[in-house]
Amino acid sequence: MAWRPHGKARVSARNPQAWAVCDRCYDLRNLVDLQWQFEWAGNKLVNQRILVCDRCLDIPQQQLMSRVLSADPIPVKNPRPCNWSANEEGGYVTTPYALTELDANEMNEAIAIEDDPIQQPS
Repeated sequence: MAWRPHGKARVSARNPQAWAVCDRCYDLRNLVDLQWQFEWAGNKLVNQRILVCDRCLDIPQQQLMSRVLSADPIPVKNPRPCNWSANEEGGYVTTPYALTELDANEMNEAIAIEDDPIQQPS
């Protein structure tokens, strides 16, 4: 009678255990010694449905895990960004007073004086 090769599987008449084959190296081992292979997919570990021995078990690759980004900052209400292109061209002039202080007539007079280079304010 020929002896069946049993690889690295333990044989016991008092404590029988199932045999299984590693899905990577195809060694014959006890089923209780094999482990499921997991891999990162998004933000959780996913079972790859591969039973492997301790020698073939891979550590899940951290590069496959999703990065958790911080939240965007709270936006500023009513922002007032600078108009850099107008400043460089010289077309943007700031006034020392607020336009709400002028009424419509004073504003029209101020515009007329700026448009006509001959007329000078008295």
